[in-house]
Amino acid sequence: MKREKLIAPITAVVGLILIAFLSSSVKAEQPPRAECVAVPKIQYDSAKKQYLLRNRFGLYLRTGRIFRRHYWYCH
Repeated sequence: MKREKLIAPITAVVGLILIAFLSSSVKAEQPPRAECVAVPKIQYDSAKKQYLLRNRFGLYLRTGRIFRRHYWYCH
């Protein structure tokens, strides 16, 4: 009897966690401008190291919170 009483709450908790996880991944980050494209972090870091975040062809942008960063190149 005790095991049957625990199955329903555990199933509900697992379901809520899955729903929360899936809904957060649906909210994809939108580019800051229409002419921006997503780039990998390593490309952004390389441009930053070479002082090329801004040049005559475009600029690199970083958006988002600390653990959810998004990197963009805008021309």
